[in-house]
Amino acid sequence: MRELSTMEIAHVSGGTINSGALGDLFGRVGAAGLGWIVGVGVGSLKGGVAGGSTGGIFGVGAIAAAVTAIWGGVMGGLQGATYGLVNGWDKTVDLYSRMTDLWADPRTGPVKV
Repeated sequence: MRELSTMEIAHVSGGTINSGALGDLFGRVGAAGLGWIVGVGVGSLKGGVAGGSTGGIFGVGAIAAAVTAIWGGVMGGLQGATYGLVNGWDKTVDLYSRMTDLWADPRTGPVKV
């Protein structure tokens, strides 16, 4: 028995959709979508907390929280999508898993990494 070459291993383990440019494109687009979801969640929470902590009278803190939550969601979504495009599927799934674990843990804040 002989050792398989890298081309043979790619054909055996991944087929055509998971190898080459087409598989990489699908992986990066999927990672960008997942990164966008994570970015919107984290950006909205972080922006809302930062804006709401300004306080003030006459509901100024509530207005600031709403504005910064929207702005944080937009910017976080763009940053998350860029992160997914640059780093690919595996790292983006790892980021998503860590953020989901932190959101589900009542002992930590939602944006601590």
